[in-house]
Amino acid sequence: MTKYQKKYYPAYMTVPALVIFTIFYIGSIVGGFIFSFTNWNIFNFDSPKFIGFDNFQMLFTSPSFFKALMNVCIFALLTTLIKVSFGLGLGLLLNNKFKGRNFFRAAIFLPCTIGALVIGYVFSFIMQPETGILNEFLRFLNLDVLALNWLGDPKVALFSVCIVESWMWIGFNVCIVLAGLQAIPEELYEAASIDGASAFQKFKNITMPFIRPALNVTITLCIIGGFNIFDIVMSMTNGGPNGATQVLSKLSYDALSVGTLGYASTINLVQFLLITLIIGPLLKFLRRKEIDL
Repeated sequence: MTKYQKKYYPAYMTVPALVIFTIFYIGSIVGGFIFSFTNWNIFNFDSPKFIGFDNFQMLFTSPSFFKALMNVCIFALLTTLIKVSFGLGLGLLLNNKFKGRNFFRAAIFLPCTIGALVIGYVFSFIMQPETGILNEFLRFLNLDVLALNWLGDPKVALFSVCIVESWMWIGFNVCIVLAGLQAIPEELYEAASIDGASAFQKFKNITMPFIRPALNVTITLCIIGGFNIFDIVMSMTNGGPNGATQVLSKLSYDALSVGTLGYASTINLVQFLLITLIIGPLLKFLRRKEIDL
């Protein structure tokens, strides 16, 4: 191998990955952007026509869009609060040394390894109003007033899906928090103890500054995942009852299922722009809160 080949050999190895990334990611984004301005559907699959902003006008005048938008905002906010707060609390707890720590770490992470569709179908049976394990257990404890129609009541269904989604991914957030905690030098805590710092002072002045980047990562991923939610909604409620759990990804799926491909591309484009507009300023704000260590 010549000196020239050795110099550029690493670049050659990235070519297959770049090609795949360009075709399946960049290409799909560009294609979706173009088709969102057409009447592309299964009846004119080979000859879509440019229709300008007609798809966007149809979308923004659709009541189901604003219902889905409101639901996905509530979903993203609520699940982020649950996953980040519990992820931080459990991460702090599991960072301590105690018997069975590794078992509990594995148990908390286990739901992340199970498919969301499987989780959704299982909990749809658990939350059945008449025969579900959850309501049967509540009735056994004489708490009949808490035995609700978890997935059939429009006032409760979205929050039920939020709880299941949060339970599934809390372990992932715990792992990120644990990684941040284990990167903190133990000498800092020892020096703080010598200076007479309390446990709260150690948490405020040592733990939080060091794990803030990890928390920022969890917040960002949770919000992106919340706005992209689809599988758990699909398997638990299919967007019902009466659109109470309808989300943007499910709205796009419904458009695809009837063959309106251009309209589905419009929904996906609006969803992509919405996430970009939220995550950009959020990342800037979160990074300002980080301190140089």
